[in-house]
Amino acid sequence: MSRLVLLLSAVLSSVAALAFVAPERAAAGPNQISVFQDDANFVVGSTHDADEAVAEAKALGADAIRVFVVWSAVSPDARERTRPAGFDIADPSSPGYDWSRYDTVIDRAKRNGLRVFFAFTPEIPYWASEQPGRCPHRIGGYDHLSESCMWKPSPRLFGEFVAAVAKRYGRSAPAPYGGQVDYWSPWNEPNLEHYLWPQLQKTRWGTVDLAGARYRKLWLAAYNSIARHDPRNRGRVLFGETAAISSPLDTLHAALCLDERGQPFKGRMRRLQGCTGKVRRLPIGGLALHPYNNYAIGSVFTRAATKDSLPMAHLHRAHTFLRTAARYKRIPPRRGIFVTEFGFQSSPPNPFGDGLSLTRQAAAINEADRLFWGDRQIRSVAQYELFDVGNPDEFNTGLRLADGEAKPSLAAYRLPLVVTRLAANRVEVWGQVRPAKRRARLRVDVVGGGVLRRPLTTARGFYRFNVTRANAARLRVRAVWTDPDGVVHRSRVAKAGKPIAYRED
Repeated sequence: MSRLVLLLSAVLSSVAALAFVAPERAAAGPNQISVFQDDANFVVGSTHDADEAVAEAKALGADAIRVFVVWSAVSPDARERTRPAGFDIADPSSPGYDWSRYDTVIDRAKRNGLRVFFAFTPEIPYWASEQPGRCPHRIGGYDHLSESCMWKPSPRLFGEFVAAVAKRYGRSAPAPYGGQVDYWSPWNEPNLEHYLWPQLQKTRWGTVDLAGARYRKLWLAAYNSIARHDPRNRGRVLFGETAAISSPLDTLHAALCLDERGQPFKGRMRRLQGCTGKVRRLPIGGLALHPYNNYAIGSVFTRAATKDSLPMAHLHRAHTFLRTAARYKRIPPRRGIFVTEFGFQSSPPNPFGDGLSLTRQAAAINEADRLFWGDRQIRSVAQYELFDVGNPDEFNTGLRLADGEAKPSLAAYRLPLVVTRLAANRVEVWGQVRPAKRRARLRVDVVGGGVLRRPLTTARGFYRFNVTRANAARLRVRAVWTDPDGVVHRSRVAKAGKPIAYRED
């Protein structure tokens, strides 16, 4: 997650831990893919070698990397309020474009057999705003954004920019850079003020969700460009990419011309939200979410204090949203959910109280994987950051500390393991061999007590079995896997915990 989401979340409602024991879904998500993101190191290589970082993500079992495509970073005269004369936004070969950072990361992904999720994100060039005179604009308290612009991005110009990116990197694009991008996401976290501004406007008829209305236009402009210039991926344009905090459901509803209750806008609000006439169905490829808890701490049992947020424990709300939107023909039916950004902050490096202990972070990552695995509509899971940044004012959700030292979560990510107490004498053992390229045989040991089972994984590396024996709920177990090169990998030690499922409202 971007910097200062942590600060924004500080003003939101507090969360409280609550255990829940709802039964899991009958069918789980056996084909989920693992998405990894660390732009500072995968794209820029600002603190660690970028080639080595991407190679490690692959070795840990990632299937794809998510990359921010920053509009202002590749565009000429991004701090000017007038577009350069003769500059053709839709032409990736137009003089002034600098694609070097994305050419390089595409090459890194290709060499490591990783697919790519491209997520468009601000800041925007000043000249790309509908009111360039408002750029830069201050966003209360965020001093580092004082030169940035997120003010009323032009959907028309954004569509042209997306066309340029699709022409260069889409599946139909020529070598050497075409064909590597699998999914597109137009706009990151549109429900947050430091990604899209303004957000709301109060009127005598009610509060207008300006961000939701603009996001709809931006998404449609991007989709039309991708459908034209990357037609093979037209069904893989994701919708949402919302932060779990700051009323994501309100923004998502408004973008589909639905009010906060999920009902079509009526009367004056229908016009104010730009929803007059027949509302066009958005052909979304799936719903992308960032289901962090507040401050990216807590656990799968952490309850949200608000009903319009989407943290991990309340993703059943996303299911309700998708059903409602499909019922009103705002989106196609049976769309999947993509977790595209996610993680837990640890202490260290964050001060006490602003992060989980290192061992608890490792367990929380595994428990979240178990939660998401139990949902057959979730198509991808995600890990945000390989390396911490070290600055406690930013997210430190990495599997390594800023100096490169491995946290316990590194091994936990490679070999997820969760033990669930079903009864005093019965437990479930669930896990994954994330790097396995095909079905794999591993060993699950009782710590200090020999081999418990030698399960064979599914093609995606998952396994699950039950153990019935005296005092099973007191067992401490560890998974051991020997990779094809003969290297032995060990999971964290896991002990039985509560059953994991969504917290129903």
